[in-house]
Formats: sequence, structure tokens, C-alpha cells
Amino acid sequence: MDKRETIIVAADIVGYSRLVAQSEESTIMRMRALYDEVISPAITSAGGRVIKNLGDGLLVEANSAAAALAASRQIQENVTKAQETIPSDERIRYRIGINAGSAYFTEDDVFGDVINIAARLESLARPGEICVSQAVYAQLSDDQTTPLLPLGPQFVRNIPVPVEAWRLPSPEKDAAAPEQTGSHTAPTIAVLPFEASFTNEDLRFLGDGLAEELTTQLSRFRFLFVIARNSAFTFRDRQNDLQSVARELGVSYLVTGRVRTAGSRVRVHVDLIDGKTGAQVWADRLDSEIEDLFELQDELTRATLSNVVPELGANERALSLKKPTESLNAWGLCQRGMSEQFKYTDQGVTDAFKLFTEAIEADPKFALPYALLARWHVAQVTTGRSENIPLEIQKGYARATEALQLDDRLEDAHAALGAILGIMGQDVEALKSLDRAEALNGYSPYVFYTRTYVHLFQAQIDCAAMEKAALGAIRVSPKDPIAWAQYFMLGTARWNYDLRNPADGTQDALDQACSYSNCEFFVYMIAAKFHVRFGDITVARHYLERALAKKKDLSLKMWRTFFPFRAWPAMIAETEPELETLVSFSLPRE
Repeated sequence: MDKRETIIVAADIVGYSRLVAQSEESTIMRMRALYDEVISPAITSAGGRVIKNLGDGLLVEANSAAAALAASRQIQENVTKAQETIPSDERIRYRIGINAGSAYFTEDDVFGDVINIAARLESLARPGEICVSQAVYAQLSDDQTTPLLPLGPQFVRNIPVPVEAWRLPSPEKDAAAPEQTGSHTAPTIAVLPFEASFTNEDLRFLGDGLAEELTTQLSRFRFLFVIARNSAFTFRDRQNDLQSVARELGVSYLVTGRVRTAGSRVRVHVDLIDGKTGAQVWADRLDSEIEDLFELQDELTRATLSNVVPELGANERALSLKKPTESLNAWGLCQRGMSEQFKYTDQGVTDAFKLFTEAIEADPKFALPYALLARWHVAQVTTGRSENIPLEIQKGYARATEALQLDDRLEDAHAALGAILGIMGQDVEALKSLDRAEALNGYSPYVFYTRTYVHLFQAQIDCAAMEKAALGAIRVSPKDPIAWAQYFMLGTARWNYDLRNPADGTQDALDQACSYSNCEFFVYMIAAKFHVRFGDITVARHYLERALAKKKDLSLKMWRTFFPFRAWPAMIAETEPELETLVSFSLPRE
């Protein structure tokens, strides 16, 4: 078995089963013609070779990232051109994923994570798109002619850490932002009744009940306009033309689903559809046991929301990146601002503030940018960036109050106010604000996450409550863009049960936080100290190097007074021996 570095291209036909069901002979003939006339020549001209041809999919090895992208781009463009006269719903479209890394080769097969991740990247791509990994993107960094758009960290099945992904839009008309009718028009969404392939009335009730419950819970998110159940359910038998359904309902997104059973198990397939193009934004399946139908419905609702909401948010942020800033309305500016904020770099944070401010100027009566600015000021304090904490708190309080004056049902505004009151030491008032936020939307990860800061800033940290809040944030949104912070607060809570003998799972939570590429430098610092304590010197050095790379002026002197919460001096004192070890590695003393 030969191991070597390689570039892997995974391609798959979108909706192959549907196309074959419509016209088997025609689909197979067109597919073979496309392979002979378009795909094979593109691969050959790029110096690639086909590892596997599965009929509806391909696995290809290329000799460089540039060659792989060029061939993939040529395939997508020529496949589109070759089918211009074919009705849209009958066209063959490919998704393509490209990854770089080490693989094991035999005479007739190839193995390794590089293959698995390429396949997962392919599944992240929309029809007609190409999706590449960070490893591929890094090799293309000098290519200024390819408009790759960032998707950010993406969770993919069976891969333990997020994958940084980039996308090249389809040569066909790309999924665009919904038509805007106002200065801050937010996305609209409808949940269609879930299809069921059974006659059992109890289980048919489950499908309708799940769609109804999703409609109810999605309406709790103030950034969404959700179409009422009665309107959406009139389209029960018209789900073969989702673009028409979306157009008639006037929505930018549709949630569709199918319920299947096998014995005592239920499988639910859920899709998030771009209403304007009919493109699939996200899809997944959820499995569970049938015991109590109402409990099952609640479980499936939680699982679906934990995926649909972050995927919709990620898509909205991606759409905002496709337009010039000057053409964005207040909603688009908020999305672009969040994209910058979630980078957690100095430049990203600065740009986020500017974009949120521009959103307010674009629509002074839109509450969301005020709440996002309040969150921004909270983050300035909690990430150690603020140079004037009292002023930061004052400004954050003002912005949260302004948001609530415009919309007192905006959960983010209540949560940001709760965090600010917690930083001020007003625990009772802070928790009241957060209780109000949770009552408005119990599926908001930010509501749970801000509770961790209220407890962190207490004179005596309530570790159990802080741990519960962090776990709640992770549970309701495991794909959240600030998942690193959720795991960091989980680790911090567990550490503070006993500073000398932290609770089980402390280091695991910190290591998980470090696995996110957008985590802050201080996550690496605290994780490094724990690895020193437990003798993992190589890992400790690695984390210290990453901390120093993110924070150029990091020093022991700065670190000792970095955080403003009251428990920090005790946490520093307890780790002095480990800090001295980090100084002996490369941490500057001053």
C-alpha cells in the first residue's frame, strides 16, 4: 500500500434517483454523453485520472489544486452549456468537492480521510457548485481570477472537527438574496407538511405535528418572518414544484420533510430549500425510536431547529458576502457584520462595528443592529479587547436599551442586556433579562451562552449553573459560529469547581474549543496550561505557538491581568507553575 500526498475530486449527480424515475433511458444516455464529451476530456486535459466511476458519481485524482479546480470548473460550465435547451427540472447537475491531503493507494482503490472529506465537501456544495477545503484554498491563494466565497467552518458527518470550506458558485444563475421590499427585509420561511409513506394515522399525525411545531418554534426567531401553518399546509400536494410554491407563498426559504418508519424506528429527512432557485441549502436525516409520539415530536423538533436555523443563518451571511457593501440593505449589512465578527480577528471585529453602525444608518427603526452592537460591546469586554470597560458597558447598555425600545420581543436584545447587567454585578436583574429572553425564544444559543457570563462575573462563580448554560447553548445549536466560545465556557465552568482539581471533562472541553479555527488566543493559552499540568508538553507547545500567532503582543505580564472578572486572579495564582513553564518555552515575560 502506497501513501502519498494528493488532490481528490469527488463529484455526484444531484437528484439522480429522481431523474432516473422520470426517464431512466434518457437520463442514462445523457449522463453517458456528458461523461464522454465533457467530463472525461476535462479530466484528461488537466492531467487527472478517474479512480472510481460509480455512474452517478466520480472519484478523481489530480496532480495539483489548480488543475483540479480548472477541470472541475470546466466540467460545471460545459455541463451547463450542453443542457441549455433542456427544461430546468430535467437537467443533470453535479456537485463537486475538492480536498488535499494524504491517501493510501492500492492497485485499484484509495483510502483515507482526504477521500471522506472530499465527499463531505461535495455534499456541502449546491447544484452546479464546487466546494473546496482550506488545504486546497491555501494552494490557490495566488489565484486572483477564481471568485471563491468563504462558507466558514462547516460540520460534516463523521469528521470530528469543523472543516473550513470555500465555494465557487454555479455557472447558472446563482442563488441570490431574496427580493427586498424594504430597508431591512429579513428572510421569510414556510414549513410545508412533511410527506409520509404510511397509513398509520398516529404516524401521519407525527409528520403534520412536526411541521406545525417547527412553524411555531421558528416564529420565535425575530429575524424570521414565518408563514402561518394554514397557508403552508394548503400546498401539501404541490411539493414537486417548490419554486412555484415559494413564489406563491412569497417566501425566500422552504422547509420540507419526509417521515419513514421501520419497526420501532422513525427516520425523518429534512431539507432547507432556497425558494427563489429551488436549490437545496441543507439536508439531513434524523433517526429515533418510537415510544411516546409527543416526546418524539419534541425531540425531532429540537434536532431539526439545531440544524435549520444555523444553516439558514450561514446561507444569509454567505449571500451578504456576494454583494458590494454599498448595495446591501440593513439586513444584509447585519449579516456581513456577523460574518466579520465571527472571524474573531482584530480587523474582523473593527469591520463588524462599522457594518452594524451602517445598518443603523440604513434603517434607524430596525432593532437588530442595535442588539448586535450591544453584543459587540459585550464581546469587547469578555474577549479582553476593551481599553475602557466602564465606557464599553455604558455604550452596550445604551444600545441594548435602544433595541428593546424598538422591539421588546427581540431575544438578542434582552440577552445582551442580561450579559451587560451581569458584567456590572447586577445578578438578579441580569437573570431576569435572560429569563425574559429564554421565554421569548428557548432555542436561541446566544440566550444560553450569555448566562455563562452572568455566572462568570459573580463574586463566587456558580459553576453548576454556568456549566448547565454552556451545555444548553451547545445542545440547541451545535453548529453555531461561536461554538468555540460555548466549549470554552464549559471548560471554564468545570475548572472552577476546584481550581487545583478540575472536574472531569475540563480538558476535553478546552481541546474541543481549540479545534475551531476562529477561536480566540486565550483559549489556546488556558488549554496549554492544562497540557503542561498533565505532562502533554508537545501539545502545550503547539497551543502556545498558536496563541502567540494570534496575539502578537502576548506576554506573561499582560496575561496576569487580562480578564476583568473577579475570579481571574485566583485562576492565575493557581497556575503560576504552569505559566513559568510556558515562559521557558517561548512566552515573553513582559
